[in-house]
Amino acid sequence: MKPMSLMISLTLACGTALASSSVAPAKVETAPTVAEAAMPASRVVDQPNAILSALKQNDFAALQEAFDQDKDIVAIAKQWDERAERQREYRAKHAAGNVEAHGPAMPPLVDDTMQQTWLKFQSAEGVDALVDEWQPKIAEQVGKSLLAFNVGFGATLASIASEKKLSAHEVQQLTQLMYAVQNWTGRVDFADRERLRRALLPTSRLVRQTGLKRFDDTETLAFEDAIVHGDAMLKTVKQVFAAYEVDVDQILNSVRFTEVDALGDKATLHAEARVFGVDLTHDFKMQHYQGQWLSGD
Repeated sequence: MKPMSLMISLTLACGTALASSSVAPAKVETAPTVAEAAMPASRVVDQPNAILSALKQNDFAALQEAFDQDKDIVAIAKQWDERAERQREYRAKHAAGNVEAHGPAMPPLVDDTMQQTWLKFQSAEGVDALVDEWQPKIAEQVGKSLLAFNVGFGATLASIASEKKLSAHEVQQLTQLMYAVQNWTGRVDFADRERLRRALLPTSRLVRQTGLKRFDDTETLAFEDAIVHGDAMLKTVKQVFAAYEVDVDQILNSVRFTEVDALGDKATLHAEARVFGVDLTHDFKMQHYQGQWLSGD
């Protein structure tokens, strides 16, 4: 499905209200100063929390709204449908094969790898065919990747320990996470055929749910249809990870965002999470710029 081009005002509003109530009303309204105009209208935690909430609830529409802070859901839907309509018009013109007016007709996707995969996902037999096709390749690639990971494990730990930008606590966290990842890769058989099949079945259900016979038709979905399938897509991603023993919801439920050291257009975003049983914390220095909170780096 087309990339879900997926976020952050109460504290500042209350502060402004308190400040205005403590002075006598001015006789003449004046324009705000540059500093006042630049004051962020949102907290640094607002967008991350909105994204987190949408992911927890498998809410595709809320995720779109969280990513595009400048528009409400009505404006997002309007923009989405206009883009889909342009795609439909473009395809209709080129499908007619009017070379003189519109150029060569769009080539059929019947030989396209993605289209072939899309068609196979629409039946149990097709899923079995994909397992037969992909399992040997995955087994070969996984074997190489795990070998490289384990060979370079010590060097990676040394690199983490020598990173000057990391605190001692952060070095400890990342080291523990590396060991946890190593334990996970050693425990899970990524080359197992049945595990691969369990990962592909949810994707097959999603493809069949759309009712679309062509992969490129996902680009012409109306927004009201896209949000239905988008909700299912978020659930599907979690089910694919679950096939490899990763509980996405458990990780999401462990995430916490806190605003600290907020002063004007600068703030620190404190993040906490638990991944593979390891507690992780990190502080991000943030700067408000052109209506968005961006990394201070």
